[in-house]
Amino acid sequence: MFAFALRPIVLVVLATTLVWALVLGWWRAAGYEPSTIDIATHLVLLPATLLAGFWLLRTFIEHLRQPPHTAANAPAPQGTATIGLPAVAASGPTRHTDTFLIAFALQCAQGTDPAQVLDASREGCTPPLDDHLRDTHGFPVFAARVADLSREELDEALNDHSVDMRRMDRDEDGRALAMLHATLPRALDEIAESIALDPAAIRAVFWLSDRDWPDEHCAGLAAWLRREHLAPRGIAVADVRFRHLQDDAQAFEIIREAITDLKRQESPAIVLVMGAVSHVGEGTIATWEAGSRLFTANTQDGRIPGEAAAVLLLANPAGAALVGRLPSPRLSHPASGRSAPPGDAGAKTDSSLLGSLIDTILAETRLDAAHVSNALADADHRAPVTKELLRTLSERFPALEPLSDTLSLGPATGFASPIGGLVTLLCAAEAASAANGVALCLTCQSPHARAAMIVDASPLASMSPPQTPVSALDAT
Repeated sequence: MFAFALRPIVLVVLATTLVWALVLGWWRAAGYEPSTIDIATHLVLLPATLLAGFWLLRTFIEHLRQPPHTAANAPAPQGTATIGLPAVAASGPTRHTDTFLIAFALQCAQGTDPAQVLDASREGCTPPLDDHLRDTHGFPVFAARVADLSREELDEALNDHSVDMRRMDRDEDGRALAMLHATLPRALDEIAESIALDPAAIRAVFWLSDRDWPDEHCAGLAAWLRREHLAPRGIAVADVRFRHLQDDAQAFEIIREAITDLKRQESPAIVLVMGAVSHVGEGTIATWEAGSRLFTANTQDGRIPGEAAAVLLLANPAGAALVGRLPSPRLSHPASGRSAPPGDAGAKTDSSLLGSLIDTILAETRLDAAHVSNALADADHRAPVTKELLRTLSERFPALEPLSDTLSLGPATGFASPIGGLVTLLCAAEAASAANGVALCLTCQSPHARAAMIVDASPLASMSPPQTPVSALDAT
């Protein structure tokens, strides 16, 4: 108690001593003879003003960190724009999900390891000027480019012409496919040996893209995927589903579709979700600049182009047991919503949508906000998105510390919609696993779409996975 009461006094003494030392040293060095007014303003009012400003700033910050009193016990809001889950009582025991993230891989400008991306975000890394991309005035633009991306390896993999490269007239499309070509082996090799016991365990592949390919081009891409990545690892997949994404929330909705498919299976079942996007190209720069959406000296709220690839392998409990991946991080059903239809650039963003989705996902999983150890989002440097995110997180998670417990990855990875949310999800899985806790993943880069998902890596009190045919034979 004595030490706590002494702290303000020590602060006042130190601040006053520092100000006096600087002022008196300045007067002495200049040979200045201070008047009575100078002594009063510099040695009395100046320290008092600095201390008062510090106290006001601290009080303001503490006020922002306090949750609103009216929302403490309020039920999860339900809106017509929200595509969420039914709210349940948050006071009950935590309901653990049974969809496992058994393997994954990513690639972006900050590396191929989620830990690298997290470290870069904590250190405040930002994309540099790109000498290969210039605006209409000839100045280089900032871009989060994946370094050393080998297009030659991709060209060799396409040597049978199963993929019509004429449909990939944009350099961005070739870069996206090259990232997938480099990322897929790192995820598939983790389970290749185990999946050989049941080659049909991977029931479906969801290929996500920001491009709406015609059916014949999709067929060529599916043939390339089977020949280059699935067949060499003994994986037999009959169903490759292409999904055209218009925002990041749609990527989370595809995961919800995959989770629903897995829940219907009692035997070992695995789903591969993969996607890549690149905005690092002259075509994208020209389009964004024409629409005043490119980050420039005159457009500070513009986008910084980025690129990313993400590969996720999701499994039901039997599938996770088949590949020996228990325990693994568990994924909840995502909650997603939109304040306007995709492509409606003139609509106004609903700032309450993100908070509504967080309330929904916490209620559905029966989690208290205090149990969330990390909150990660794909928000970038743009002020409207950042303000919305900071206000929402400070209201609902006052105990989380900025930069350590809450991170925005967008300033480091650039604008990588609609795949940036999946990169954030994999980083959330890394953060949850490192803390043996629960992480919240948010996507908010798209103008009017938001989504939330819980990643649970906390230890289960008891986990007895269902026996697969292989494990049953081993037991005998």
